[in-house]
Amino acid sequence: MMNAPLIIVGAGHAGGRAALTLREEGYAGRLILIGDELHLPYERPPLSKGVLQGTAELAGCTLCDSERLAELGIEHIAGNPATHLQPQQHRLQLADGQWLAYAGLLLATGGRVRRLPQEQAHVLYLRTHDEALALRSALKAGTRLVVVGGGFIGLEVAATARGLGCEVILLEAGPRLAGRVLPPVISEALLALHRQYGVDVRLNVALESIQTDAVWLVDGQRLPCDLVVVGIGMQPNTELAAAAGLEVGQGIRVDSHLRTSAPGIYAAGDVCEFRLGGEYQRQETWRNAEAQGRHAALNLLGRDVPFEALPGFWSDQYDWGLQAVGVITPLTVSRPLASGGVLLFYLDADQRLQGACGWAPGNSVAKDIKLCERLISAHLSLARASLADPELSLKHLLRG
Repeated sequence: MMNAPLIIVGAGHAGGRAALTLREEGYAGRLILIGDELHLPYERPPLSKGVLQGTAELAGCTLCDSERLAELGIEHIAGNPATHLQPQQHRLQLADGQWLAYAGLLLATGGRVRRLPQEQAHVLYLRTHDEALALRSALKAGTRLVVVGGGFIGLEVAATARGLGCEVILLEAGPRLAGRVLPPVISEALLALHRQYGVDVRLNVALESIQTDAVWLVDGQRLPCDLVVVGIGMQPNTELAAAAGLEVGQGIRVDSHLRTSAPGIYAAGDVCEFRLGGEYQRQETWRNAEAQGRHAALNLLGRDVPFEALPGFWSDQYDWGLQAVGVITPLTVSRPLASGGVLLFYLDADQRLQGACGWAPGNSVAKDIKLCERLISAHLSLARASLADPELSLKHLLRG
């Protein structure tokens, strides 16, 4: 469509990064960024750490300020989400009723928190900046907090709350912490660390109900509390795409170039379901939002480049750090680290590195994970004994 703008639906990390990349790559046409939040595009990892602790503010999390957006000529429509999409007509409608035509469209609609059926005034969630502020004001020293969910959000909230002097009970329905994404050895290390810092972690528990002053478990236990934080995952915002007839699974499905099933429409970030190792999956990580936001922008400009970035994530827990890169496989080799941490290597049938996961104090494992990325890209066949030997440097293995 001649002179129609490029439109990005979703003004979070992926959408914001795509908009900035379009300008960096020389796109000079009209560019519209549509968001349901009132804020500028921002990164989410600081919400459960610095913002919650009161050591960081929104300005430090944003991808750019309003002056920079204006300077780049990016039209930011805030608090007015897209409600209808007509792919055949290349247009979409906003909540206020206006229709916008587009030449190319990126869906970076992200997701929203999964909520419990029992809604109470003292039940809080953490996905957005406003939710982080509400939670920050409630976390006072001595507050009796129950955290529902032993994934990364729940664990990071528990760690921050302990640092602020709260009494914390953490409830996890499964047999181990972050069991969906972490190997048992690191789940066990996380459990020991949180208990060491005074978090009362309960595994294999089921909620019966949440009352105004307590949480009841199915086994009859009553846990008195002042506040409940629920971190049981997120629900991808696929409704706009699904109603428009786009292919949707656990997210908006895309091909190897991040193209959806509708011509001229791409998807990126938390809502994007793409093939990795032959299987469809979504990646709810900073790294994925950053990489896919950039990549979708390039392909909107006609670059036609397949998306091949390695997945990866990190999490800070007290004074320990977790980092992972690549793909988890059944073939695992473990290397003990001098710090008391561990580095896990995931190999394919030809002994080539496919992924790695490290757990160590501070940021000390970062260098190893960067070397693992290079080993994955090198496609070298590696001896298991060499990987397991802490005396043999990864740089040495990289040199073959």
